[in-house]
Amino acid sequence: MPKIPKLIGTIVKTAWSKMFITVTVTQKEQISTELLRIRFEANLSNSKYEIGQAILMQISDTEYRNYTPSAFNKEEGYFDVLFHQKAKGPGTTFFREVAIGAQLTSSLPRGQNVYDENTYYHFFYGDDTCIGFCQALQEEMKKNNHKLEGILELSDNAITYANDYLPYMEYIEKSDDKEVYPAVDYLGSIDTYRWNKIMHGQFYLMGNSKSIQKFRKALRAKGVSANNIITQPFWAEGKVGL
Repeated sequence: MPKIPKLIGTIVKTAWSKMFITVTVTQKEQISTELLRIRFEANLSNSKYEIGQAILMQISDTEYRNYTPSAFNKEEGYFDVLFHQKAKGPGTTFFREVAIGAQLTSSLPRGQNVYDENTYYHFFYGDDTCIGFCQALQEEMKKNNHKLEGILELSDNAITYANDYLPYMEYIEKSDDKEVYPAVDYLGSIDTYRWNKIMHGQFYLMGNSKSIQKFRKALRAKGVSANNIITQPFWAEGKVGL
């Protein structure tokens, strides 16, 4: 729901009033030139958050953007979102300029729970826009003593943060090549013993839509079942994104 007429938006919020809450910006931290962390506080007592769910945030009378929290604490009444500042979309500009103390309209978390708690091995592939989701996924892995690994295509400015907060991930240079060769090459470098364990786990592919398609094709060629692959595009070239 990137953009809807103002009247329709008002009707939707009225009809689904229990799904929308007012949140207050209480912290802003510029982690790097391309990563901004914002904390939102609210009454979350009626919420239920599961990994993979998103919140819908209103950024103007007609525009909304989906974001995946990097942290969600129902008891203490806050959630954090990592915003990728290199994006050119209206959401990026809005949250760069939003002031501490500002009150915004947000939905409660909704969507599919993508995490399979019965699976031990989990593999993640994404880019800068996925760091928040990957961080939330990692915290869930720790609770259940599950194994998370994978690769992130990151710009230099995001690698320092990822090294500190995502120690189990590998990082490769972002590639403008439409074939996504660096990421596919990484798959080929995994030894047979390790791959035989990973391939029956759960795979999460997020971020750029074309990269997801290429990486999914490579996984299928290596014998990964389609049932074990979860995809969620966050942006695509030529379209208004974050």
